Amino acid sequence: MSSRLEKALQEARGKIAGLGESATKFETFVADTVLKQYAKDFVDLLRKNIKDRKVVASGQLETKIGIIPDETGKKITITMLDYFDYPNEGVRGIDHGNNAPGSPYSFKKSKGYYAMSKEGRASIKKLISDGKMKVSDTSKTKRPVGLEGKRKSLIDMQTDQLIYLIRKHGVKRTEYFNDAFDTIFGTFSEDMAKAYGQDIAINIKLIGKNR
Repeated sequence: MSSRLEKALQEARGKIAGLGESATKFETFVADTVLKQYAKDFVDLLRKNIKDRKVVASGQLETKIGIIPDETGKKITITMLDYFDYPNEGVRGIDHGNNAPGSPYSFKKSKGYYAMSKEGRASIKKLISDGKMKVSDTSKTKRPVGLEGKRKSLIDMQTDQLIYLIRKHGVKRTEYFNDAFDTIFGTFSEDMAKAYGQDIAINIKLIGKNR
């Protein structure tokens, strides 16, 4: 019996003791608890992998993971930022695909080496300003001096250079999500089947008490 199932059984016994003989419908004491434990363990390992593998410098991918159970407690939704799968699978660069071989994602040459949303550019600029990313050489930046012919600041040139390098070489595959999923959910089906079996046995006993 896995540690998650043993812990769930202990919690179930506490809930049953509090019910006394008041149970009138089938309750999934053990299965609900096992589900919650799997969700928590998965999120904990996701956060560890993100941190250990330095997936995103801003830290938002790690801090903005949510666990949302529904009203019944029998369904749990795990929420993440929209781009969570890009660093997981990696993104193939315009000129190089070595950082993310086989990835379904790639930067498009047709959009150019400097194409990026306003929000994305601002995020990279902030990372450089905060010292979380460094660009020491801007000599390879081929972008003209400002769209309006104005001389660019150092931070803007560094931002351009970093965007250029990211789109040229791609984003490295980390598999932080895939590895966490495989590690945590490898025994999920077996544990849930046993949990429901325990719940059936518990409910049979409770029904017998009510008769």
